[in-house]
Amino acid sequence: MRNLNLAVFILIVLTLAGLNSCDSETARDSFERVKSDKRIRVGYISYSEITSRDNQTGELKGFLVDVLYETLKELEIPKENVEFVETDWQNFGLGLETRKYDLSIAGTFNTPVRAKVVEFSRPIFYLGNGAVVRSDDDRFHSIQDFDRSDITIAVVQGEQGYEYAKIHLKKANLVSFSGADLSIAPLQVKLGKADAALSDQYVLWKYVASNREVKDALKENPYDVLPICWSVRKNQNDAALLSYVNAQLDKLEHSGKLEEIMARYPMIPFVRNKQ
Repeated sequence: MRNLNLAVFILIVLTLAGLNSCDSETARDSFERVKSDKRIRVGYISYSEITSRDNQTGELKGFLVDVLYETLKELEIPKENVEFVETDWQNFGLGLETRKYDLSIAGTFNTPVRAKVVEFSRPIFYLGNGAVVRSDDDRFHSIQDFDRSDITIAVVQGEQGYEYAKIHLKKANLVSFSGADLSIAPLQVKLGKADAALSDQYVLWKYVASNREVKDALKENPYDVLPICWSVRKNQNDAALLSYVNAQLDKLEHSGKLEEIMARYPMIPFVRNKQ
């Protein structure tokens, strides 16, 4: 019995120590911690040339990764001290809130729904949004044409098209999928399981290029052009980190470095200013 009581006492002490450590981490200014530790945890979503992991080397590459390393230069954080954590469109905000990472560089649109959960950086670039339909389907010319009860629309949960459809296309039948792979929505159109799929026009352009059975019905008339931004927690302790990120992004743009990085990725349809 005495040994049992000792074991329980030790367990309680260790638990309290863990809680105190967690409380200390939560209360600590994230930017000061990143500066002093020379280490940062970064959330990302696999997104073709924007962010992707090399299958051979395991190295994370892409446009937003290049921009990230430029923003971290003044902090002198070694690349090996940048810990990347994969997430998806539905849970990137939760990953911040649960402190799985300090900064999300996922290529996420700044939308009102998401802005309730995270604090967004200034825009890095903009992207239009479109709708994939069958190549021989000429029923759709604007986003309003999809708001019909006889139309089935495929979307990915947490992605902008999902948010938009729930609010603006209430008559349509939505079929939603979870995960980070945005190609799963246009695949439903190709397979004949949906009339349309909503997503950003970079994803749709790539899909249409290799699947001639479908087209972007709104290629010349995107239903929205939104900013791609990074994000941090909605927490006063993350304000300094966000301020640093915004200052560095401003510096990259004004120096021409951002445009130089963009030039490395001609396949991405960058829109520099909202139309």
